[in-house]
Amino acid sequence: MSDQARTNGFRIRTLNQDCDRLAVQSSVSATWFCTYKGKWFPKRHEVGIAQSELIVMRPYRGKPVVEITGLGGPHGVLICTLANGGTHVLRNGSKHVFELDAALVIKTERWAPPNNNSQNLFGV
Repeated sequence: MSDQARTNGFRIRTLNQDCDRLAVQSSVSATWFCTYKGKWFPKRHEVGIAQSELIVMRPYRGKPVVEITGLGGPHGVLICTLANGGTHVLRNGSKHVFELDAALVIKTERWAPPNNNSQNLFGV
């Protein structure tokens, strides 16, 4: 199994109706929307994230409330950064409830920006 095929994981649990308007965008796969099933049976989504992948959860209306649980993996802990400030680290099995009034960026501990040689303005 190649290192690219191995992923970390996390679980999203939607906690209110505004989650119907919560887009989950990835740097390597298609955008999809979370859904809210109901108060007694909240919808759960399991998501895999590769080492060099960024996931952005962007609310389009309202204030969605989600619980994110880290499922662990080979690329270390998950780093969750809110666009309006604050960073949370999710280890294997840890949970955090986010009330999103701005975007939430999720990446792995070993994430590195893409290597772009044109960005090297001072190199020879």
